[in-house]
This record gives sequence, C-alpha cells and structure tokens, in this order.
Amino acid sequence: MAASKVPPRAHQFQLVDGMQLQINVSGSLNGRNVRVELQLKNCNRTWVLHWGFTFPGNRSWFIPGDGSNSYKPGALQTPFTKVQSGDLYVVNIELLDPKIQAIEFVLKDGSRDRWLKLNNGNFRVELPEHDENVVTQHIPKDVIDRRAYQIWERKGRPMGSPQQQKQDYDDAVRELQFQLSRGLALDELRGNSNTEVTRTPTLTRDLPKDQTVKSLYRRRHDVGQWLHKPMGRSKSFNRQVSALMDLVEKRYGGGDDVVSRQSYYAGNCEIVVLLRVIRGEVHVLVAMNIKGSIVLHWGLSKLSSVEWLAPPPDLLPEKSKLVPGACQTYFTEVATSNGFFQVVDINLRQQKFEGIQFVIWTGGSWIKNNGANFSFYLKAINGGGEVKGSMNWLLDEIAQREKEAERSLMHRFSIATELTDRCKGEGELGLIGILVWLRFMASRHLTWNKNYNVKPREISEAQDKFTNLLQRIYLNQPSEREIVRLIMSCVGRGGKGDVGQRIRDEILTIQRNNECKTGMMEEWHQKLHNNSSPDDIIICEALLNYVTSGFRTDVYWQTLNANGLTKEKLASYDRPITSEPRFRSDAKDGLIRDLTMYLKTLKAVHSGADLESAIESCLGPPSNGHYRGSPDRIASIGGLTPKLQDSLNFVRSHVADQNIAPLMEKLLESRIELRPFLLTSHGKAKDTLFLDLALDSTVRTTLERALKDLSSVQPPEFAFYITLVLENLCLSTVNNEDLIYSIKVLPLVSGTTLITNTMASALIAA
Repeated sequence: MAASKVPPRAHQFQLVDGMQLQINVSGSLNGRNVRVELQLKNCNRTWVLHWGFTFPGNRSWFIPGDGSNSYKPGALQTPFTKVQSGDLYVVNIELLDPKIQAIEFVLKDGSRDRWLKLNNGNFRVELPEHDENVVTQHIPKDVIDRRAYQIWERKGRPMGSPQQQKQDYDDAVRELQFQLSRGLALDELRGNSNTEVTRTPTLTRDLPKDQTVKSLYRRRHDVGQWLHKPMGRSKSFNRQVSALMDLVEKRYGGGDDVVSRQSYYAGNCEIVVLLRVIRGEVHVLVAMNIKGSIVLHWGLSKLSSVEWLAPPPDLLPEKSKLVPGACQTYFTEVATSNGFFQVVDINLRQQKFEGIQFVIWTGGSWIKNNGANFSFYLKAINGGGEVKGSMNWLLDEIAQREKEAERSLMHRFSIATELTDRCKGEGELGLIGILVWLRFMASRHLTWNKNYNVKPREISEAQDKFTNLLQRIYLNQPSEREIVRLIMSCVGRGGKGDVGQRIRDEILTIQRNNECKTGMMEEWHQKLHNNSSPDDIIICEALLNYVTSGFRTDVYWQTLNANGLTKEKLASYDRPITSEPRFRSDAKDGLIRDLTMYLKTLKAVHSGADLESAIESCLGPPSNGHYRGSPDRIASIGGLTPKLQDSLNFVRSHVADQNIAPLMEKLLESRIELRPFLLTSHGKAKDTLFLDLALDSTVRTTLERALKDLSSVQPPEFAFYITLVLENLCLSTVNNEDLIYSIKVLPLVSGTTLITNTMASALIAA
C-alpha cells in the first residue's frame, strides 16, 4: 500500500503590488495542535482573511458553532495584524480538532473592496496528520503539574472536580508537546512552568485552618524593593538650578537676595528670570544663552497677571525705548570665566506691580512661550521684599483666571498646563494647589463650559498636553509622584489627531444607523459637538441602561441621578438636554452595539483611569487578530512582559467575578510587573501610568464590593486581604517605609488574636 502524501508545511505565493504570502504550518492533527501562520510581506495596508475549514469528503466551508466541537456552514473574516513596525502583517490560526482536513481562504482588500484568489479559486492548505519531525520526548511529571496549575490559574482558580483537574492535566501535556514541536528545550519549558503548585481558594471556610494560612501567605516578591524615601524635599520650595541660572546667580550674587526664579525653554534657547530684592528695591533679571542682537519686548501689569501696560518712563533700563503699549530693551552681553550670557536688568525700585510679561525678538523671529507671552509673577513681594506666602501667587492667579477657565475644558486644561509648568519646581505645595483646583473641577463645583463652543478634538489635545506634562513630572520628580497620581485621576487621557474627533463622528453614525436624529439624541448630539465633557460618559451609560432594560425611562433617570446629573443640570448646559430618550423597539440590538462602542470612545478621552480603556490602550482589544489564543505567546506586546500580558488579560476577563481573591492577586501582580515601566521613559509611558491608576482604583472597588462576604471569615484570611491592601497602597505611596514594615510583620501576627475581625474590617475599609 502506497504511503499517503505528506502535505507541505510551508507555502509561498507572489501576489499583486509586490506582496508575498508566506504560510507556515506546525504541529499535527493527531497531536491536536495544528497552527497555521499566514504572513503578508511588503504590505502597506490592512487585508482581511476570508476563510473556513473543510472536512474529508466535503468541500463546503465550516466555522465553529455555538457549542464546543460543533460546526456550522459559513466563513470567517479575520483582519491581518501589523507586527510592530514595518510592512509585515500576520494572522495565526490554531486548530485542535483532528477531523479537520484543510483550511481554504481568499484575501479581501478592505480599502478597495477587491478579492485575491488562486487561479480563480480558493487558496487551500492541507493539514498534516502526523508531525514526522518531532521525536516524542518524556516530559517530567513535575513540569506537567506546574503547567496544569498555570492553566487552572488562567481559568480563575475554580473549585474543580477530579474530571476537570484531569482535563487541565491533559491540556498541559498538549501545550508542552506543542512547544517541544516548536523547538523549545525541556529546560526552557521547566523554567516557563516554574510556579509552586498550591491552589489558593478565595473564601476558604471549607479548608483546614493550617492549609489556609499556608496558602494565603506565600508571597512571591520582595516588598523591600519598593522602598521609596523622599530625598531632600522641601515642603515649600524645591529649587532646580540649570547651568544658565547658576551662571547668572554667580555673576549677580544669589543667596538670600533671590526670592524667586523661573526657567523657560523655547526650542534650543533657555530663558532665566530672577527676582531679586536689593536694599528694598525689586530687580527683575531676564537672561538668555544665545549670541547676537536680541530685544526684550515687555510690559507690566498692575491689576491682573494678564494685563500688559507700558512701564513708567522712570523705570526704563539702559538701552530702552518706549513703543506704543510696551517697552523694548536690548540685552547686554556678559562674559565670565565660566561662560557667556545676555541679560536685561529691570529695576522696579519699590513700586508695586502684579507681574511682568514679555516676548523676545531675535532679529528674525519672535520667541514666545508656546505661542503666548512669557509671564512672571511679582505679587509675592511686598514693600519690604518679604515673601508673603510660599504659594500665594499660584492661588491668586488660579482665582483670577477662573473666569477664563470656565469658558471651556480646553481653556481650563491649557491654563492648568501653563500654571503646572510654572510651579513644578516649587515642591509639593504648588502641585497640591493644582490638585485642589482640579478636584473642585472634577466634582462639578466649577463651571465646565460657559458661552463658548469648542470641538472635542480641541479639548482632547489640551488634555494631551497637560497629561504629557504630568507624566514628565512623575518621571523626573520622584518625590512628587503621589500628588501627580492624584492630579491625573481628575482628568482624562486626551490625545491628538482623531482621538477627540471620533466623539463628533461616531454620534452621527449612531443617529444614522438607528434612525434617531431628533429629540433627546439630537440635543445630545449638539452638546457633544460643542461642549463635550465627562458628563457624556454618564449620559451614554444611562442610555445603555435605558435600552437594555426594555426602554424604561425610570432606569435612565436612576443612572443619571446616581451620578449627580439631574434634569436641572442637563437643562443648564449651553446646549441643553431637555427631552427624554425615545427609540424604536426594533433598534434595540443596534443601539446596544453602537452605544457600547461609543462609551469606549468617550472614556478614552474623558476617563483616563477607566480600567477597560486603560488595558486596551496598552494591549489592544481582546483577540488581536488571533482566531484562538496560541500557547507559544509572543515575547511582548508594546514591550510588556508576557507575565504582565497574562495578568491583564485575566483581570479584563474576571473583573466582575464574585470570587475576588484571584482577581485581587492578579491586580497586584499586574501593578508589580508594571512598576518598572513607570520609572523609565518610553513611548507608552503615559498609557502605562494611567493603567496603573486604573489597577489601583480597581483594587479598592473590588474589595469594597466584597466587604459583606468577608464579615464571617477568620482573622488569617482577613490578614491576607489586608496584606493585599497594604501592598497596593505601598506601590502608590512615596514615603512607604512604614507600610513595608507593616507588610513584613503582618504574617507573624496573622494567626494570633492580635488581629480581630473588627480591626481587620477597619483596616480594609481604610
């Protein structure tokens, strides 16, 4: 009898426009581990794989049905996924059923609506029954046990039956055999499965007490590595001196004479402003580190920091002339043994002014502060040169500029960016002032919009600039990280380009798809186009609840009222919403689909600490173009470790579980794995910081919703949850030495009467 033909494991096709299709097949049907990798090379746009699989004797296409091992006729469409940078797009398909004979497919160009076929027919890939290249290796039982434990952990650690445990064991064998077939060495598999096999239940009332304590206090990390002590932080003034500032101070004598200093950067230029008080007279020094003829174009303000008035003639420095509404002063060159700079010294004598504003002319262009004037505050000085209060100038300016900030969120975030940049070197008090201001804003105690129309894109871009600045402060000023985290929890992530524009575009799509272009939806549409805000997230959630409840208006209002939105508030918008929602009953499914997607768009802009959008910003949406999850995961997605990816995927899948212990542990594991990414500069730095904020918040909310269930557990298990809470707090706190000590001591007292249920409840609630 002739041997059956072994199908090839590699295929290559030349396509249109210089593209190549490479197909690699690994595994075997008998091993239940066939993996088909399709690669499009030299590709400059997204293509879609239109495919199905066939069975022996039947050339029809089939796809998975509703149940396991069930199939139905049809085809699937899977977009190719771009692999990092370059022109390579990939789809991976894993097939576990040994009855499948082949996959067939054609390629669809989504952007041009054209199809690519093979000689006017389908591409076909025969699947091998046997893997002749793999020599079956003996896999030690301890390696299989550890892999089975990992599989059980990925499922959420269910209290499984012996049959389910056997299934986990069999799945572990198949995974390991597959990885051996891919060329991994047994030692590598042993390292990848290096996990202690101890199954930890959530609420352990049914287990012996000694087993509970043993499993609950197996810590896999050294909390001592998280120690962070603030180094030399002043409560009111954290001086940051650049080389130019140091040079100017040495030349003019710094010390106690300098009561305020500020550095500005414009391109490659640095501008230093010093405020000095000499024998009761106030001097403002403006210095630059460039050569050539440059002119300071400046004015003073008396009543507010945004005012610009020409100075009195008796205050003009040398080489100055008055022009309409301003003064122009040439810089003077200063050369020292340590370097060169140019300076203007403005002697205000003992006259009182609110501030000074200026721009600089370099002979060919104006140097400005991100398109605006440079502003330097003078109100901190009273007649005798005494500093009134460490941050009074910031509080005064916030109060004065609130009228401008309430015009729109774009104005508010732009002002916040400017003020934060100016006070970032003033220590924690400056950032605390920004925090209090924005907490009032987030709590709706300040006006978000008043008689001003602004596009969502403009709000999103202003948010993006502000949060980028906060991320830089977080990275460069470790002592202020705790305050920065609190500030970022008050604002959305924002973004450039179409991030904000999608708010305008997608509401039109919802109205068109579901024929709801009048009434409440049109009123909301007008608000979104002109005054989008975090309230729109609540409105969208209320509409979703209204639709899913069978169009119950009371559910709509319950959702709004529970989140602080009343009829009066909706009617008070510049673009008021006064109507109640009304939809066609047959539009229910479409509305649920479209509003669910739109909610993600709104959260991406207005809710930086939302867990789902934060995970998606780092990992992408679930599936990532894979038909099934592949056992041999890629090394990283966006630089994140495989362990972090697994933890985040677990969190995303189990965030609503009633069984909270596995979720809590995975939340903490995610934060621990994420920590190194927060301390380095990279392209996803802001996204990872928002992700950490979301994980931190979810730890708290998860435990809060389970407090009732924990009321009857024993002290050791209380101590387990307290440890998780302390570890979570430790990861967010700057001065965390006492917390680390508490975490290390807690297991020593957990089995004694030192921890009572009342004490534990109080600690968890705190």
